[in-house]
Amino acid sequence: MNKRDQLRYQRATAVRTFGQERTADFPQTSKAAELFATITAQLARLIVVMAEQKPARIDKQPLLKKLEADCRKIARTARAIALDADDASFAKPYQMPGKNGETQLLTHVDTLRSILQDQPSDSAQTQQAKFTLRARFAAYELLPDFIDSVGQRADTIRDANRTNQSENQEGVENTKLIGQILDDASATIRKLDAIMVNKYAAEAEKLHAWKTASRVEKLPRKSKAIPVTEPSA
Repeated sequence: MNKRDQLRYQRATAVRTFGQERTADFPQTSKAAELFATITAQLARLIVVMAEQKPARIDKQPLLKKLEADCRKIARTARAIALDADDASFAKPYQMPGKNGETQLLTHVDTLRSILQDQPSDSAQTQQAKFTLRARFAAYELLPDFIDSVGQRADTIRDANRTNQSENQEGVENTKLIGQILDDASATIRKLDAIMVNKYAAEAEKLHAWKTASRVEKLPRKSKAIPVTEPSA
């Protein structure tokens, strides 16, 4: 909620209080009582929407740190296998990406999965070759399902991205809805203003109280910088 909407919310709350304190002046069947009830309902709806405004975002940083640590284990193990096999090229596909970042890390995991994880399109021969390759890593005490765990962690991060994007959109929609409700409340207050001016025409104190309650405080203007002129020598 921006500053302008906060001020409009405060005004609506003050108008509701004004009505609650003067129920004796307005019979339940009167137009004013109906409009005060409308303000109360609008504020109740506003409170619900405000409570839902903050997106329930998922913190991905712990997931990314764990995924990076897993990928580094695989890269380290690949280097050890390369030494054991006297084949420096073996470790190259498992090297960490040159640039840090979520996108690069997830792309790297996709590469690892294509090399190590069985795919629906794999032939029986390819699946056997991948099984043998995973066994080489498992011989260095990586868990037998290490690539499945890495893949699941990457999928969780992608799911979090979709959830956060959805929550952001809902937050934007809630912000717009807050403005709409406050617009409706302003219209209700304008109707009440016509009644109050007529009702309290001869009661200056009550009319003043109404004007105070129904007034929107103005946002402070930013002061313009005054140029400083250096005194002439």
